[in-house]
Amino acid sequence: MRYLSKATHAPITTNISKADSHTYMKAIRFDALLKTTIWGGEEVTELKHLSQAPLQVGESWEISGLPGDETLVSDGEFKGQTLSQLIATHGASLVGKHNYEQYGTNFPLLVKFMSTAKDLSIQVHPDDAMAQRMGHPFGKSEMQYILHAQPESRFYAGFNADFSADGYSQSVQDGSLMAHLKCHATHAGDCFLIPAGHIHCIGSGNFLIEIQQSSNDTFRAYDFDRRDAQGQRRELHIAQAREALDFHAYPTHRVHYDHKPDTASLLVDIPEFVVRLYEVEHTLNVDYATTDSFIIYIAYEGDALLHYDEGDVHLSAGHTILFPASTTFVRIEPGTHGFKALETYC
Repeated sequence: MRYLSKATHAPITTNISKADSHTYMKAIRFDALLKTTIWGGEEVTELKHLSQAPLQVGESWEISGLPGDETLVSDGEFKGQTLSQLIATHGASLVGKHNYEQYGTNFPLLVKFMSTAKDLSIQVHPDDAMAQRMGHPFGKSEMQYILHAQPESRFYAGFNADFSADGYSQSVQDGSLMAHLKCHATHAGDCFLIPAGHIHCIGSGNFLIEIQQSSNDTFRAYDFDRRDAQGQRRELHIAQAREALDFHAYPTHRVHYDHKPDTASLLVDIPEFVVRLYEVEHTLNVDYATTDSFIIYIAYEGDALLHYDEGDVHLSAGHTILFPASTTFVRIEPGTHGFKALETYC
């Protein structure tokens, strides 16, 4: 277990065994990759204060090791390097012993901001076994944390009753698939967990953080007969969706959690990743002495000075930072207006 406490003037005691087993590294920032989409909105560019950004930015890939879409280190001694290059050089000191042994130079997570001016497609993602049959290392389980939602915004997740592959195919033909999905109204602070194989659709008017396995495998189960910029209907992946879908109905995909200011509120704890919420108004110490993983902070409101083994860094809303596995503590000193962020590791 990791210990959290209100700050004192004394430094946090570090774990000697972890200190001895790693080469200390500095925290790492990356240049985000902006992705324009037919459903993209404006919140990403507004949060990041990007005056020259393109229109309809649906996603900002904050940290990615996905081949062909790797984020590059933005500054410091590793400027311009990819995650796979960093892992190849620094191994367990960067990602942790377990992650390095299990994944090698494949970074296991992908972190995004997302802005949805229109509904996304109804979609499903493969599990690890299906992804590996396709030649990819990871399936795609994911979670979404809602930062802001318009009054009529919705999130569709799961079937409202047990369904079937034939029923799915028929509903695509007759346009009735939406009627078979559970619908959730969304509000700021809502959290959803979407395991691989579970059907879902992020509705319009949502601004959110998404944390997922490092995969871009998405099978469009249905897309409302929409057309792309060239006037062509976007491709559906009906055969792949039939294979990937779990047709069972589950009670809910909404995550119920206990919110506690000035501490860590656990949102998700699954084999693929852990996510915790921080809403900090007073200086807070976080002990990572026994955490065998990198730690990512995704800031979405306010700012903070983050002290750690190798110094301190400033993190403000709209930005993300990775602390290497050699990190034994972070002391969060929030700014005048507080600090809100998600933390993730695996």
